[in-house]
Amino acid sequence: MKPLTLPDGSLVPGQVAWSIFVLLLAGLLAQRGLKKGSLSLSGALTAFLVGAIHMACGLQYGATLIAFYLSSSKLTRLGAKRKALLEETHKDGGARNITQVLSNSLAACIFASLSYLTVVAPKRVPLSHISLAGAFLGHYACCCADTWASELGILSRSVPRLVTTGRKVPPGTNGGVTLLGLCCSVAGGLTIGLAFFAGGVAGCAWGVVPRGGSLCPLPAKGGTGRWTLRDAMLGAGPAALPVLVAVGLACGLFGSLLDSFLGATLQFTGWDPKTGRVVGAGRGKRGTGTGGGNGTQVVHVSGLSLLSNNGVNFIAAAATAALGAALLESWSVTVR
Repeated sequence: MKPLTLPDGSLVPGQVAWSIFVLLLAGLLAQRGLKKGSLSLSGALTAFLVGAIHMACGLQYGATLIAFYLSSSKLTRLGAKRKALLEETHKDGGARNITQVLSNSLAACIFASLSYLTVVAPKRVPLSHISLAGAFLGHYACCCADTWASELGILSRSVPRLVTTGRKVPPGTNGGVTLLGLCCSVAGGLTIGLAFFAGGVAGCAWGVVPRGGSLCPLPAKGGTGRWTLRDAMLGAGPAALPVLVAVGLACGLFGSLLDSFLGATLQFTGWDPKTGRVVGAGRGKRGTGTGGGNGTQVVHVSGLSLLSNNGVNFIAAAATAALGAALLESWSVTVR
C-alpha cells in the first residue's frame, strides 16, 4: 500500500507504527479512566475513540486532550467527600458517561480533524489551519479552565459570589465565583496553551507532525529547507510559546466567566435547607419552594431552568472556540 504524502512529497504521520502507538495509548487511557472510576463504560469507549482521533491528527492535539483529561480527573476526585456534602449532584469519583465526554470533546474532534485535512488535502477544506488550531485551543482552554475552577473553587474557604450581582451564594451554586476559582481558570487555560506547544515540540522531534500547517517549523527530509508562514506562526520555536500561552490564558478566563454567567442566568440552582446542599433543576422551580425528595422545601437561589450543565458547557466552549480562532488568526495577520 502506497503511503500517504503531503503536496510537497513528505510523508503523512499515521503510518503503521504511529497508528499502533495511537491505539495503544488511547486504549490505556480509557482503561485507566474506567478502572479509577473517572469514566463509565460508555464514557471509556467514547474516550478511546476520541483519544485515537486526537492523536491521529497530531501530537499537539493528543497532548492537549491528555492534559485536560488527566488534570480534570484528578481534580474531580480531590475533596470528593466535602463536595458530596455541598452538592447533591456530585458523584463520588466523578465517573463521566458518553454524554459528558462528547460535550467536552466532540467539537474538538471536528476542529482537529479539519485542521489535519487542511494539511493533507487543503483544497477540500475552505478554512484556515490557523483559525482551526485556534478554535481547538480555545475549546479546551474553556473546558479545562471551567473544570479547574469548579472542582477547586468549591473548596475555597471564601464565600462564592454570584457573577451577575455579586450576591453571596452557597458553595456549588451555578454562576458562583471565588478568587481561587478565577485563579484556577487562568491556570487551566495556561496549562492548555503549554500542552499544545509541548505536543508540537515533541511531534516535530519525533517526526509525527505534518509540516506546513502544524507546529513543526523545521523542513521535512527532502523539503525545501525554508519555513512556511504557518510554520513560523505556530512553530515550535520560542516565539510561539508566549502566543499560545496567552491565547490559552485569555480563552480560559473568558470561557470560565461566560460559563458562570450562563449558569447564573439560564441554569437552575436550588438550596435544600434540610441537607444543606445545592440541588439541580429536578428538585425545584424558579421563584417557588417545591417539595424535595425528603419532604422539604427547595429554595430558589439563581437561574432559570432552561439549560442543563452540559448545555451551558457546550455553549461556553463553542463561543470560546470562536474567540480562540479569532485571536490566533488576528495574530497571524499582524506578522504577515
